[in-house]
Amino acid sequence: MMLTATELARRHIRRAQYVSCDEAFVDVRLPGSTPKENYSIVGPGVTQNPSQVVNLREAHGFNIGAAGMAPGITNSLHLHFTAEVFIACEGRFKLRWGADGDEGEAVLEEGDVICMPTWMFRGFSNCGSRHGFLMTVLGGDDTGGIIWSPDVLRRARSTGLYLGRDNQLIDVPAGAAPPDEARLLPLMPADEVAALRRWTAEELLQRCVRPAQRDFRPATLDTAIAGHGWQVAPLIGWGISQHREHRPAVGEPQGFSVEWIKVPAGQCSAPLRLDEAAVLVHADGPLSVAFNRGADALRADLGPWDTLSMPAGCWRQFVNTGTQDAHALLVINGDGRKTPHFDAGVQAAAEQADLTLDAGGRLARKSLLPPAMTL
Repeated sequence: MMLTATELARRHIRRAQYVSCDEAFVDVRLPGSTPKENYSIVGPGVTQNPSQVVNLREAHGFNIGAAGMAPGITNSLHLHFTAEVFIACEGRFKLRWGADGDEGEAVLEEGDVICMPTWMFRGFSNCGSRHGFLMTVLGGDDTGGIIWSPDVLRRARSTGLYLGRDNQLIDVPAGAAPPDEARLLPLMPADEVAALRRWTAEELLQRCVRPAQRDFRPATLDTAIAGHGWQVAPLIGWGISQHREHRPAVGEPQGFSVEWIKVPAGQCSAPLRLDEAAVLVHADGPLSVAFNRGADALRADLGPWDTLSMPAGCWRQFVNTGTQDAHALLVINGDGRKTPHFDAGVQAAAEQADLTLDAGGRLARKSLLPPAMTL
């Protein structure tokens, strides 16, 4: 697949192009919950306001969004039906969980990534001293929306905001009659709330990868070639790593994988293709992504927390021509292991350096493997 310059411009969503909706959810009038910015970057996510701007609506198998919050601002307790991953980009956040927010707490620092369980009420606050920016990955093209804590919905109704059965906000002017109950999403029954699994802080933090815990390793066939010193650190699900010792922090199916990539100064990957749709979320460092090959080559130069959609089948190459390491998060559709496809020249150069893939698709010294068996 070849990308045109127009198509690449559409898929490279710069942070300055993110458009917030300050009334995306039913809790926005609650004390301590406003002002609050909600961004839908790839897919609509779980916004409940039809005026929300979505930068790229194309289905990827997951959604990517963000929340911006001043110190002390809170996102109220709610639960999801698909995976929700938090990426602490800027600032400091306190997570709390349980229908009343009293079952546990944990703090996310910059660079932390955590995969929140489904069917668990969770909320978060900016507990730092500066404006916070938290990006999210949500499972599925259709997330199914969210369920709010019954207490949140009751308090929201007192402010004139209701949630309809179509998962959209109903704003009732002061003094007007409330909507008919049949139009509204019902509150979650107390017995159903009580039946939800309880999570300890220790269990939840096992699903969190902090910067010091990133397990970066040369993890693809092309790293045997001089100048191709990029590395991978798995976080969630089975991504592109071909290193046989790599294990993600969260291995159960989420519908997508998330892994850090690091491209050291002056290094790159070889051009590669994937069979799945993917999105790159750039964190820091001088990172470019080259697309196509030969005379049709294009390049996207990424800024901090830019988002880049990469369709299945296109050639792409991660390049760092600067003097500092570059880091980015790679999100790929699907639960299975993903295979980075390189051209025959890369495979031959790797074999010349005594590196190949074993029968299980993992990196191995070619000299250790027996001759190929044929029937």
